[in-house]
Formats: sequence, structure tokens, C-alpha cells
Amino acid sequence: MLGQIPFGVADYFWEEALQRQALIADLLATFRAWGYGDVMPPAFEYAASLGAQASAGLQAEMYRFLDRDGSTLALRPEFTTPVARLVGTRLHDWPMPQRFCYAGSVFRYVDPQAGRQREFWQAGVEMFGAASPDADAEILALTAQTLSVAGLRDYRIVLGQIRYFGGLLNALNLTPPQADSLRWAIERKSEPALADFLRETPLRTGQRQAVEALPGLSGADIQQVIDRAERHCLNTEMHRALVNLQAVVDALAGYGVLESVLLDLTEIRSLGYYTGISFEALAPETGFSIGSGGRYDDLVAHFGPAQPAVGVALGVERLLLARQRQTGAISAPQPIRAQALVITDRNPAAIAQVQAWRAAGHRLQVEVNGRGLTGVLEYAGQTGVAQVLVWAVDRFVAYRPDADGSFVPGQGEIAFDG
Repeated sequence: MLGQIPFGVADYFWEEALQRQALIADLLATFRAWGYGDVMPPAFEYAASLGAQASAGLQAEMYRFLDRDGSTLALRPEFTTPVARLVGTRLHDWPMPQRFCYAGSVFRYVDPQAGRQREFWQAGVEMFGAASPDADAEILALTAQTLSVAGLRDYRIVLGQIRYFGGLLNALNLTPPQADSLRWAIERKSEPALADFLRETPLRTGQRQAVEALPGLSGADIQQVIDRAERHCLNTEMHRALVNLQAVVDALAGYGVLESVLLDLTEIRSLGYYTGISFEALAPETGFSIGSGGRYDDLVAHFGPAQPAVGVALGVERLLLARQRQTGAISAPQPIRAQALVITDRNPAAIAQVQAWRAAGHRLQVEVNGRGLTGVLEYAGQTGVAQVLVWAVDRFVAYRPDADGSFVPGQGEIAFDG
């Protein structure tokens, strides 16, 4: 066991680590440009807090352990609940809305798969204190921009409205087993299961037609889907869900991202958590969601005064994997190469020049092992450093590889590549 790491976690180093850090920096810069402030909740909290509104599946995936005082703690499985806890307990009397962004590790006891270990990174945003369609549209538009910033050329945002299906369940007045049967069929998009439900459940004509129409309530023509769904509304709850959805789509129009949005009113996997829109970000050829979000107006009330809320969380590893598959770039660990290896011989003027170059943004390594020129040139050849700079009396002399790979002194100004 000594020297090994647990199943489900990974080391990232060199170029691979740099790519992750660079992506996270780009995501956070994008969030901040939209006015979201940073938040850093603790890596572990009381299990009861983290599980306040977690699904049964997420509850089962949480890493729990006992504190020395006997309290049950858990590693955070996601960021939304800790940030909602912060707002509900400490910031509820501050002006609303409040916007937060984050990036960090989360932990779930799951079977590792492509783009998802038991420790993985999430980056996302949460907005509290705004119940309007404009707030929903902002989160959707920001999600689209974030996917573009991450380098994805092709992606889709699958948008749903949980309240439409919730209103249908209320209108059907089903028994709990019947409701579970319908939910199971719709979640899995199973036509045979839906046919079994219709055959075994007595429904009036309008109710049956509304259920039969569900599989067709999806597509890229958003207005057409909304119009089709409107014909099967059985109560005001379903109608209001579509009115809200129309307002969100109208607010989105100005952002220029609607061509990437697909409407799907059968997207109900988070029924019971989300209270309005819900959505997933998908990329071709990945086979999994790279991000998800929606409106969750009931969560903050577990910790303090109720506040409407909407947000999105993106998987950093899955973003990288999706980008790799779209661009063909292979992310393999490679050492970060300096632009030059420098022999200063501890000369103050030489060191000052190195510091000036570094301040200008150049990547320089100083020889610290006391090797002579021959040893330094050999090391530079092994590690792929493009040039060696040697202090000679009052200036640097650059050694660069010639056609056969041997380092030879050059003439003229010092220049840095890459």
C-alpha cells in the first residue's frame, strides 16, 4: 500500500496538470466577468447539512466519517448545497441577488469511468434571490459561453421544465405505484414501459392523450415543442410551466445561443430537487453529461429564510475529455519546458537580468546544481530546453542546438521562443 493511491483518485502533473489549471482559470475568469464572486466552502461539513435535499442516489454516494466528538461528517459531493447553506445562515439579510462562482474537488463513492473519478473537479455558479426568467436565461447563456471558452466546438444544452411533468402528475391523480411507473418510463424514455403504463392505468381520454404526447415533447424547434405541449395542458400548473419556459426562451434570444439549446419536457431526472427549469450540457461522442443545472427554490430554506436560486455545475475532467475528443489533442503528461536554462555564476547583474525577463513573462530556470557548461548542455538536451544562457563577464551568451542537436554559441540578441 505504501506509495500507492486509493482506487478512484488520480495524480495530475506536468502538462496535464497545467491544462487543468489553465482551464479552471479560464472558467473562473468567465464567471467573474459576469459579476460572480468567488466562494470557497470547506471540503467537509456535517453530513446532515450536505444531505439536506440530496437524492437517495447522492446520499448513497457520500463519503461519511465520524469526528472525534462523535459527529457524522461528510466530504462535499457537490458545491450547491454548501453555498446555499452559507447564504441561508450568514448572508440572508444582504441585498439580493447574490452571485457566486467556484472551482474545486468534490467526492462521491462511484464506479470510476471516463471523465469521472471518486474525486473530481467541479466549476460552476449559483445565483440567489432572483426568481425571474431573466435569471434563468443568464445561467443558460453563461453555461453556453463557458462551454465555448472551454474549447468545445460542438455542444448542446438540453432544457426542461420540471413543473410541466409535476403538473401532469397532479392532474392524473395517480397512486404512488402508478406515479412511479410513469416516472420510470419517462426517465428512461422507454416506449414499452410507457405502453405498459397506459395499458394498466385507467385514464380519461384527455389524460391519456397528454401522456401519449410526452415522448414527442422534445426537439430543436423550441416554439413548436411549446405549442405542442400547450395543447395537452390539463391544469394551470402545466400552463404556467410553459409560460415560464417561453419567457426564459424570449430572454435567451438576445444572447445568441438558442441554436445550441434543445427543449425536452421529458427531462425529469431531478424531479423533487429542481423547481423550475432544469438542463444538461452534452457534447457529441462523450456519452455523458458534462454539466447540469437548474432552478432550486426550496434548498436555501433548509438553512434560513427561503430564497429563489438557480445555478449550474460543470465537470472539469469531462470538459477536458470532450475537448480532447473534438480536437484530437491527446493530453499526456509532459514536463513543462523552460524557454531557457541559465548559468548565472551567482553574478548579481546576471540574476537581475533573469528576474527582469521573468517579470516580462518568460519561463526561465537557473542552474542550481553547480554543473559546468558541459553538464548543463547535456541536461538541456535531455529535457528539451531550447537554449542555454551563460553569463560571460558582462552579458549572456546563448547556446542553441544546431542541425545535429549539438549546442553551439550564437551571436546577436537573446530571443525566447514559445
